[in-house]
Amino acid sequence: MQGRELADAVRDAAHKLEDTIQRVCGACEYTCCDSGTMVGSHGLRRITKGLRLNQQLAGRLRRGLQQRAVEVSADLETIERVADMLTTSYGEDYRAELQELAELTEQWRQFAQFISSEFEFSVQNLDRLIAYSAIRHNLLRHLSVFPGSHSALVNLGGPDSSFRFRGRKLAPPRCLFHVEGCLLGIYKPLHCANFFCSGEPNLLDECQKRMDFDEFVLANMRAESIEFVKSAIMLENELGHAYWEPKIVLISDERHLEQLHELVRQRPGRVERRHEPAGFYLSSEELLQLIRAHGRTNTLVFTAPSVGGPALYELGIALQQAHNDDILGGLILIADSFAVPSFAPHPLWSDQMMSQPLGGLDMYVVAPD
Repeated sequence: MQGRELADAVRDAAHKLEDTIQRVCGACEYTCCDSGTMVGSHGLRRITKGLRLNQQLAGRLRRGLQQRAVEVSADLETIERVADMLTTSYGEDYRAELQELAELTEQWRQFAQFISSEFEFSVQNLDRLIAYSAIRHNLLRHLSVFPGSHSALVNLGGPDSSFRFRGRKLAPPRCLFHVEGCLLGIYKPLHCANFFCSGEPNLLDECQKRMDFDEFVLANMRAESIEFVKSAIMLENELGHAYWEPKIVLISDERHLEQLHELVRQRPGRVERRHEPAGFYLSSEELLQLIRAHGRTNTLVFTAPSVGGPALYELGIALQQAHNDDILGGLILIADSFAVPSFAPHPLWSDQMMSQPLGGLDMYVVAPD
């Protein structure tokens, strides 16, 4: 499958997956996004690229963070009320502890002021956002030295406050980038993009009821113009090695193929081109050996007449492991077509593993002009 037929199949499958996610996610009332997930430094690099590539992301992110700012400010008011009560109750007996509480509250106040402002979406400012998790954790841990303080947070919190119990403990906060769904969309962190819940209803189980393995693989691709794919590679070239991410491009136009090769050759380091004449299918172990041998500052470019779903799963597994081991350099796979049907689904799909390794990959289908 290739060309417009492939692009249409990708759009149909992506719509089916998105519809399933919208219907299922949150139904268990114990969603992963409400369980303390957060964006890290690699996730912030993905956001930085997303803001450059998608002009709509900035507006969506601003509106969502303004809503979260209301919650952060409401929590600050609750903390201050509890702190006043503790000062009245304990006074001289807990002078040092109350002083530290005042300092931690000031950190929260400064963050509340920052997230409520019209700050620029620069790398430095985005980096400040991930401090929220530590600020919250440190303050709540310190409050635990005062008997009944966590209960006071819950009881005194207003409708906009985030403080609530889950069982006998305070519930973790929602991810800062979650407001009625993920604000980041396709630019969410890898651990979120690859995660499929174990709740009830089960997201992966629902996906398997509505689509087969090949459809699910297609649903993780994006139909884009050649200009968008080129701009994504050019942006990573501009931002530097830390922003490189693997690219899988299905494209049948030889002219576009050479344009992509030319852009990749502009990167620093060595660029090695490998052709797989029988189609791309390397095991995750074989790929890891190649990645490890090639080095972090160089780029591997694979070309092949076709690639199928199981091979993309093996590639996804290898890339995730290489990312975790901090050995991943540049890697681009360019194939003419998508091989369907698969001879068999990948075991990760068949065994309903919570982590499906395609969600965080940049997989593009380029239809003919």
